[in-house]
Amino acid sequence: MNEDTGATGPDDGAAPTPAGALPPAARGDEPVYGRTSHQPPRADAQPPAPDRDPGLGAREDDGGHTSAPAVQQNVPVNLGTVIGTQNISEIRRLRGTPLPKNWIEERLAPYLPDSQLTDAIDDILKSHRVAVLHGPPGTGRYSTALHTLTRQSAVTAIRQVRREPNDAVDLEGLTDEDTGWILDLRDEEETLHTGFGLHLREAAGHLSATRSLVIVVTHTDTWARVASEATELARPVAPPMALNALRAHLTHPQPGVDELEQWLAQDAIITEMEDASPATAAHWARIIRTTAAFNSSSTDPKKVPELIDAAVQAARNWRHTLRKWHTRNTDSAHRNYLLAAATLDGAPAEDVYEAHTTLGKILGDTPQPTRGQQGPGIIELTHTIGAELGSDDRIRFLNPGYAEAVVDYFWVDRPHHVAAFTRWTAEQAATLPADLGDPLAERVTQWATHYTIAKQSFTVLRAIATDWAKNPRLHDRAQDLLVAAAVDPTDGKRAREQYLTWAKAPDTDDLSNRKHTPLALKRALAGALAQLAPAYPQIALKRLSELAVHTTDETVADAVGDALTQLWDQKVLQTTVRTILSSWFTSPQTHYVAAARRAFLHLADRTTPEGLPLLLNRTDHTPSPWTLAGWRCALDGPATAPVQRAVNAWLDAALTHPTLRTTVLHTFTEAVFRSGTDRTYLAERYLRLNQAAFGWQPTHAEPHPGERSFLRDALVWALTQADPAAPVTAHRAPLAQ
Repeated sequence: MNEDTGATGPDDGAAPTPAGALPPAARGDEPVYGRTSHQPPRADAQPPAPDRDPGLGAREDDGGHTSAPAVQQNVPVNLGTVIGTQNISEIRRLRGTPLPKNWIEERLAPYLPDSQLTDAIDDILKSHRVAVLHGPPGTGRYSTALHTLTRQSAVTAIRQVRREPNDAVDLEGLTDEDTGWILDLRDEEETLHTGFGLHLREAAGHLSATRSLVIVVTHTDTWARVASEATELARPVAPPMALNALRAHLTHPQPGVDELEQWLAQDAIITEMEDASPATAAHWARIIRTTAAFNSSSTDPKKVPELIDAAVQAARNWRHTLRKWHTRNTDSAHRNYLLAAATLDGAPAEDVYEAHTTLGKILGDTPQPTRGQQGPGIIELTHTIGAELGSDDRIRFLNPGYAEAVVDYFWVDRPHHVAAFTRWTAEQAATLPADLGDPLAERVTQWATHYTIAKQSFTVLRAIATDWAKNPRLHDRAQDLLVAAAVDPTDGKRAREQYLTWAKAPDTDDLSNRKHTPLALKRALAGALAQLAPAYPQIALKRLSELAVHTTDETVADAVGDALTQLWDQKVLQTTVRTILSSWFTSPQTHYVAAARRAFLHLADRTTPEGLPLLLNRTDHTPSPWTLAGWRCALDGPATAPVQRAVNAWLDAALTHPTLRTTVLHTFTEAVFRSGTDRTYLAERYLRLNQAAFGWQPTHAEPHPGERSFLRDALVWALTQADPAAPVTAHRAPLAQ
């Protein structure tokens, strides 16, 4: 299925994650590797692993929820890499911004180079300026390309080729000099058409002129379709042994893991690394690093063999451990305390206790009345859920990925409570002090992204984004969540397709109505699409326009207008906005025309601080051809409030800036003609403008005709006289004074 961008061509998107696939942060072959490698540990620091039943070597703690070392007050805390920062970094990479040196160094820190492969690619680049690295996912194709380009002394910048879904590949469009380019075609659904290999060979002359190089990274099956066209350019990537990759990840970046050889000698580790990919090794390295860091911060550190069970369970998302605990603990109060403590991991005990009470209420539990000291207190509840109450009176889980696993278990186990739970998280994040509410929102944003990608379900993401978008304090967080899912290197395509579905759906205020899209979600989606536009301009504009067409709510329309203004304000995107909307102005498909009309009117209505329309040509009296095309498209539609507002903005500008009056009148009189070459005068456009002129200044609005009336009459007169069928009159036109 092709991703709908408003154009046609080969698909860009990534294939859905198969069952048992690693979550995005665990896929070392992806460009986002290393986001959290320098962060101190926390129970929610690790991404969720695949949901698998524990096999041999999985041991259970029969005495409680989970075993954990005692904690002292200085236990390290990780609030997580800020999602907004991750989004910005990923969007910059996708739009072709030069990759930062520190990002490359961090990415390559644990990389194990294959000297024979690197030398072979070096030779290909010297001869042809283009090389192809192909292999299955998780083998290190992208990292190998990065490593090879860093070795080229003539390369002063490394960039990823900006290629939007459905765009053809044109290497001759790469004009930057002394640049090492990476053309990322790793999507397994990518189709390389006949002639692609020949194009790579023919690009050598152009790349020599710019002293630049290109490395294509793709799947072996994808390359096989065109391999015969450029056999000499390609080399397969053979991954290193997983155990060696694990050693590298545990050694780099520094500082490495203490007692490294003991970790690598454990039978469970050796078994897991058999036939594993480097991406799996990277995932295990993050688990081991976090487990070791928790242990080193404990007042009762354990030996490595005693820590293996926690690492194995973390790799399995603690599913078996949590299932066993829930089977033994059927009391809602205990379960709510577990869920509240996980969501607020690291919060003061008093806040967790209060939160578990409000959580029970929102989930529909009837609290049992107690007297005096009846019922369990904080210490007993904390012990029951397997958490630790530190000397600072904060509750923490001291196992990697455990807090996230608890929430993930709840989302899977109680899908009918997802909406209520997300409302509760919104209330908590909005009402708690910033030092508690902000980390909570950050954690839930990351967890929801992991869950959405791993489960290929948008239920949780939809619920969280909707509830958070309703709260002014969390509205930006809702946008961050939507952006994070959309820019995931492997599974972002599904999110972007889902956003198109949401954009096309009718409005609703009922979250339970799955066929309609809540207004709050539409507003947040508009803002998220504005952030995505630098990386995916056609996709973002398509969805923004669909939002504009499929809403009757002014707040959603305003959100779309604000998003389009943000895009227009970015000089590098103005040409793209113009090109895409131009193709939609005259499209045979009515929904594209309607989308373009709404988008143009939002732009036509926007003004500078001085009251000048953004689209008005201020250099001479000649209307911009693109602006004229937009006005013609707008006037072919019904007389709506957006049309009136746009006309008002232009007439207001003509009124307050007399030097612009000729341009404004000329623009409107030209807009009534079918096109610049077809001088058919369209009466319906005349009627729309005539109505809008009198809407701006009604006939009897002034006791005596003033400047506004004169300007209105001048426009009506000009429109009338532009009609070739209009009778010739002897009297003069009214003057726009």
